[in-house]
Amino acid sequence: MHIVGGLYREQCCIPAWDAIFGSGGRAAVAVSTLSPGSTLHTYSEDFDSESVASLKKLGIEMRLSLRPTAIVFTYFHPLSRPLIQPPTAEIECQSKIQVSGDAVLRFGFLEGDAIVNARRAVYDPQTWRNPALFGANGSVAKELAIVLNELELQSAAGLDDLKAAALSVMEHQGAEVVVAKRGIRGATVFERGGRITSVPAYRSSRVFKIGTGDVFSAIFTHFWAEKGLPAVNAADLSSRWVAAYCSAGCLPLNDEEISGLIPIQFTAPGSVLLEGVADTLGQRYTIEEARFVLRELGVEVFCPALDSSINSTAKAVLALTEGLDDEAIQQIRTKAGGIPIVILRESGVKTAGALADGPDVTVIDDFASALYFAAWAAAEHVK
Repeated sequence: MHIVGGLYREQCCIPAWDAIFGSGGRAAVAVSTLSPGSTLHTYSEDFDSESVASLKKLGIEMRLSLRPTAIVFTYFHPLSRPLIQPPTAEIECQSKIQVSGDAVLRFGFLEGDAIVNARRAVYDPQTWRNPALFGANGSVAKELAIVLNELELQSAAGLDDLKAAALSVMEHQGAEVVVAKRGIRGATVFERGGRITSVPAYRSSRVFKIGTGDVFSAIFTHFWAEKGLPAVNAADLSSRWVAAYCSAGCLPLNDEEISGLIPIQFTAPGSVLLEGVADTLGQRYTIEEARFVLRELGVEVFCPALDSSINSTAKAVLALTEGLDDEAIQQIRTKAGGIPIVILRESGVKTAGALADGPDVTVIDDFASALYFAAWAAAEHVK
């Protein structure tokens, strides 16, 4: 299997994270136990770096092209938009990489491009801003699958309707398969001939989101392009591996880590009652960010601290404990009336007895995980 994609440094403030991955590096590591001897084609400013050496130790063949500087993605939290350095407008475009193989995964690059010739290729453009057509640079594949998220698919086709967008992309790019990643909704697989199949998201013990799309595309390429599984089966396995990665927060994984996973029972997004206070700058930022991200996940949010909204149809509660005492948390639990409650208690926040677990209460110390747990709970309690 051949992977062509970026090798970038990634940093995150909370939780602390500093690693060399990027789409290409992460994908190569993700399949290193499934497809030993896979080849990563990428750019690097240092061919003898520790990160390159660590990939080689995993049995990954490296085909490196030179770039002048490192590229760094910095996240405040795993669901925030990253700061990219150097700024994308200042990144020098390098010579194109040529890749030929039986099964090839091609990601979009910041600093270059790849011309692919493959029997089966998977293309993940990695951007919603005017994504390039797979064949626009001369790339060819006997069979092509395109993997992208909802926004990228809608942008690529210029259409809001997901089915119409997928059909348009298949027609214009000659793809056999389009896989739309849909967050808490899982994924939808569109196949030439009209078959449309939904694949669920799977529950994880935590949610570490940096690079989940890279893992999905890598696993899909292995099972669809390399092993020849039907696209739906490959997408379902990809969704399972993403859940395992979210829980572990590291790679590579093994088959045992994807066993026993529980699918999210999704019928509709539901709504979340977001409880907390906004008396300090930090509190205000956290609650505003929580509302923003939940809405990006497709969840309707009611937040009394920000808009004085009152809603009796919420399907789950997310309580941010910073600034709340035990009495306030207990009142939130009482008002919830039996619907699921997710309580975010970050390290250093002092609350005590009111946080005792119950059948309808989940206490967690991670911001991203709390948002996803609340979104899952709301979706699963829609009648």
